[in-house]
Amino acid sequence: MMKQLNKGSMKSLVVAFGFFSLTVISCSKSDESLQPNQSEIQSRRHSGGGTGVISSVPQVTGLTATASGPTTVNLTWNSVPNATSYWIYRDIYVPAIITITNYTDGSVHPGTTYVYSVAAVVNGTLGPKSSSVTVTTPQ
Repeated sequence: MMKQLNKGSMKSLVVAFGFFSLTVISCSKSDESLQPNQSEIQSRRHSGGGTGVISSVPQVTGLTATASGPTTVNLTWNSVPNATSYWIYRDIYVPAIITITNYTDGSVHPGTTYVYSVAAVVNGTLGPKSSSVTVTTPQ
């Protein structure tokens, strides 16, 4: 069964095969200025035609990043009450979505600077990003 949905500039295609379903999201040309993952994030955080974030999810606090070697960065942060997962942002990408309050990024390169932030998900709602932290891996 296929069902096509139109919501403003977002288009979704839902394909269901018995117990398995797949959702494909494509963005219209007006979304070209958005960063990778940003279109999906906005659709989860905004409702209707408004531009304000309607999330009551608290912002993650206490984020720290430490380069523990040339190819490893360790992140830790304070937990958010009732969070079911955390989105890890490295620069403009989301390398991981996890359920605990620490993350080891083993896909970094020596002598490179990275900017990290984290956002919590509570009751299916993605909250705002934490303050950013910057870390440079040793050579």
